[in-house]
Amino acid sequence: MRDTLNNILARSEGKTLEFKRDSASPTLLMKTLAAYANTAGGRLVIGIGDDRQIVGVKTPLDEEERLRSLIADSITPHLVPNIELVTIHDTTLLVIEVFVSALRPHWLKAEGHEQGVYVRIGATNCPADIALIAELGRSAEGISYDEMPMPELSKDDLNLAAVQKCSSSLSDLKSPQILYNPS
Repeated sequence: MRDTLNNILARSEGKTLEFKRDSASPTLLMKTLAAYANTAGGRLVIGIGDDRQIVGVKTPLDEEERLRSLIADSITPHLVPNIELVTIHDTTLLVIEVFVSALRPHWLKAEGHEQGVYVRIGATNCPADIALIAELGRSAEGISYDEMPMPELSKDDLNLAAVQKCSSSLSDLKSPQILYNPS
């Protein structure tokens, strides 16, 4: 992890990386973790200031336990990030890695499903609107928008001329023949 951490420290904050001096603003941390799970995954490194100064975490084991409880209590569906204690220059950092989730959308329980879903745009956590929340759910299920049923429509809403045009071009295709030789 040391080589990986050096690579992380060399990068700029962005869509998949954020540095925090401490965990004094737990709501901001939870928004970031939920946004990572909803978007493209990412790493949150606690113990690094905005000026890239490595300040570390004072009681890393206690802080790790506190963050695990906070995540379990604050984000739904349940999110299980990978949390590592990493020591560099005799200073311990917490590296929280979240992978894009198959259970998305994740949201902050305190804000609810419609208000508490966040996505990552650049280095910013942005609230998702209703349409984006629906898209996150569809993408997690592997369903594209154009495959969704439209129960509010009836057969009268079909463009029969377009259907006939498509079906006439389909009839021009030859049926595949299956050759079978039992010997």
